[in-house]
Order: sequence, then C-alpha cells, then structure tokens
Amino acid sequence: MIELLQRKSLVPLAVLLLANILLLSVQVRNEEGRLLLRSWSLVLFTPIASSLHFLVDGVTHGLNRYVLLYGAQEENLQLRAENAHLGVELAQLRGIQSLLSIREDGPMFQDQFLFDTVLAQVIWKSPPFYAHRLVINAGTRQGIQKNDAVITPQGIVGRVWATTPFTAEVELITNDGAAAGAMLEDSRLQGVVQGDGSVILHWNFIPNYESVEVGDIVYTSGTDRMYPKGFPIGQVVASQKKGTVYRDIQVEPFVDYLRLEEIMVVVSKGGGIE
Repeated sequence: MIELLQRKSLVPLAVLLLANILLLSVQVRNEEGRLLLRSWSLVLFTPIASSLHFLVDGVTHGLNRYVLLYGAQEENLQLRAENAHLGVELAQLRGIQSLLSIREDGPMFQDQFLFDTVLAQVIWKSPPFYAHRLVINAGTRQGIQKNDAVITPQGIVGRVWATTPFTAEVELITNDGAAAGAMLEDSRLQGVVQGDGSVILHWNFIPNYESVEVGDIVYTSGTDRMYPKGFPIGQVVASQKKGTVYRDIQVEPFVDYLRLEEIMVVVSKGGGIE
C-alpha cells in the first residue's frame, strides 16, 4: 500500500518538473537571442518536415518520370528556348564585365555584384502559406548562416532567421517588420522597403517632392549590407503624397511567395556587401 502511494506521488511530481522546465525554456534565450523553446521546436520539427517533403517529392518525381512522359517533348522544347535565352544574357554580362574592366573603380564596383549561392528546396510553409516564414532543406552544413539573404531569379525572398545543421527557417520580406534597402532603377532614389504582414510592401522615407510613378521598378540598394545590390524587389503599384514629409508608396513584389518551391541562399558576397 505504501509503495502504491509513493508511485502515485511521483506522477504529479514529474508533471510539475516538466512544467517547470517548459516555463524556463520560454524565458531562456540562446546565443542568437532567440527563445530556446522556439529553437527546440525547429530542431524537433525538422525530421517531420524533411520526411514529408521526401515522400511527396518522391511520389511526384515518380509520376513525372513514368506516368507523365507525354509532356517530355514540350518540356524539352521549353528548356532549349530557355537555354538560348540564357546564352544571350551571358553574352550581355560578358560585355558589361569588359566595360567594368576599363574603369578605374571597376574591381571595387564589380565586387558589389559577386556572390555565391546555395540552392535549396522549400519543405514547409507557415499557414496561411503567404504569411510569412518557410523552412528549407539546407543549413549550417551547407554554409548557411543567420541573416543570409534569400533570393530567386525573380527577386528577393527574405533572410535566414534560424538554422539547424540540415535546415533553415526563412523570414519572408513581406513579414511585419522585415525590411531591405531599396532604390529606383533610373533615378537611384533610395529608401527602405518594409513588409507589414500583407502581400504588398511599403517603400518608406521617400520625400513628397520626389517623383515616383506607378510602374517604376525598385531594386535593392545594398545599404542594408544583407541583400546583393541591384537585385529586383518589385514594381510600384501606388504612389501619393501623404502628410507633410514622406510619400505613401506601395510595391508589389516580383516573387510569388505562394508558389515558391526552390530558393537560393547567398552564402558569400563581394566586398561591397559583407
């Protein structure tokens, strides 16, 4: 009888001990300043997300290879067209490189556009799918670190928010508070593009007397020392005077965050944006 009572008393003691550990983990932060409980949850969630992605990806590739072969010819023609298009762009880039080589500040100027990337697949998106984080299947083992820029050929995606050895969590540029230095294509007018939790970005700190028109293209300025300079962000969809100081400017991103499947992480950059 006494042994039974002792066993019963151990159960609430264990529950209280576990609750105490959880409460402490909510308050404790790691070296990066992130809550320890959130870091643990990312580590525990990684195997689940990776397994689900591997299963879905395997089934999808199996269908594409053995069931949907009738579309192979059309895809081949599309790839050939894209290859030809890339060949033209490569010739243009070589021309730009030759022009930079004759400038006195050519090497320094060219460094702003040099960076290496790691290609990774999106294995999880936060619900709803456009708000505002995702997990990729590459981490510190691939050289990815916190605050590395995340991009696609269409434009910027966001930044690395947290890492594990084989995965990383990405904060989208549309997240509330996320920001990037931005400039206009022609006038080089500079400000800060910021997310507010919606699918539209706001371009802040542009004076009312400056001319910004609907349809203008906004690029990264490199002033945040995170995103490569001159990379596309989006297109101005609204621009009007607001108050007495700054304009109210809205920018629609080029990247379709709902359909992201692959991204590139900038893992090393030139001297302009270390």
